[in-house]
Amino acid sequence: MILELREKSGKKYSLMLNGERYCRCYPGDLRGFGFSEFTEGFETEVTEEVLAELERTVFLPRAKRRSLMLLGKKEYTRREMEKKLTTDGYPEAVREAVLAWLAELHYVDDLSFAERYAFSLLSRHSEREILQKMQLKGFEKDLIKEALAEAKERYREEHSRIGTDGECSDDRAEFSAEQEAIRIFLRKKGYRPEAVDSEKKKKMVTSLYRKGFSLPDIRTVIGEFEEDVEF
Repeated sequence: MILELREKSGKKYSLMLNGERYCRCYPGDLRGFGFSEFTEGFETEVTEEVLAELERTVFLPRAKRRSLMLLGKKEYTRREMEKKLTTDGYPEAVREAVLAWLAELHYVDDLSFAERYAFSLLSRHSEREILQKMQLKGFEKDLIKEALAEAKERYREEHSRIGTDGECSDDRAEFSAEQEAIRIFLRKKGYRPEAVDSEKKKKMVTSLYRKGFSLPDIRTVIGEFEEDVEF
């Protein structure tokens, strides 16, 4: 197996293994690979045993510390964490080992994260916007559907007030999360039904529809509107 030294970026060198990108590492790590000089294009032969030992004793502990530092600042999806570790230059085997370790500890749990993330967006965005944001976040399509359904159920439970007779005692308990998001949007826009004419109402309906809210939900919150609204 042939390791080739490539350009230095910052404090790290890039390494190619048999012509393919392998990792980025510090000058001190290179001595473990058997490099005798640090010039671009220099090659050295290395065994699988040496690679495995360096990955286990040097790169893996370092990658674990890096992942924990990142998670100390914010939550990450598996895809986001993998991208970070790839950008940092860790070998593929090390990245996979770290991701498996984080999943085992539930430090990276896409389903749990997706449910919390979806719930945080429910009262501020349409379902279409939520789906788009979750896709951009890196969640898998099937997981998004499951997480959104769980978030909606949690929202319904938390916004329902159950009386002693077992019935919802709050009329707003039956309102959906999207309807609540519409109300919040209208408040931010300073919308007051009694102070707007039909033309301004049409513009507001159009704006809500283009944000992804359904016409039935818009009607429930904003009231009836003329059918000649342009979408």
